[in-house]
Amino acid sequence: MNNAVYLTYMESARIEFFVHMGAISGVDDLSIIVARMEMDFRAPLELGETVEIGVRAARFGTKSFDLEYELRAGGRLVVEAKSVCVGYDYESGETVPIPETWREQLAA
Repeated sequence: MNNAVYLTYMESARIEFFVHMGAISGVDDLSIIVARMEMDFRAPLELGETVEIGVRAARFGTKSFDLEYELRAGGRLVVEAKSVCVGYDYESGETVPIPETWREQLAA
């Protein structure tokens, strides 16, 4: 499995997490950028295996927050990862504070 695929898996999980937690209603509401990704590969993933991804919010700052991920297949821990997400205004091209409603919903 190509390592770049894990980033795509985590992107999908991140968006679903935001929707599930009520922070956004769809990808068009997403006013963040991913500033950093860290991945620790724990076990190989075989082509065709089903991957389960857990996502949780961690640290919150004024303009950024961390998400932590666990990717599992067949009961094995495959990848542990962390992303730093930054509030971002695409029109102005500037960082913005994370809305308080997001903090409440994501920290729940």
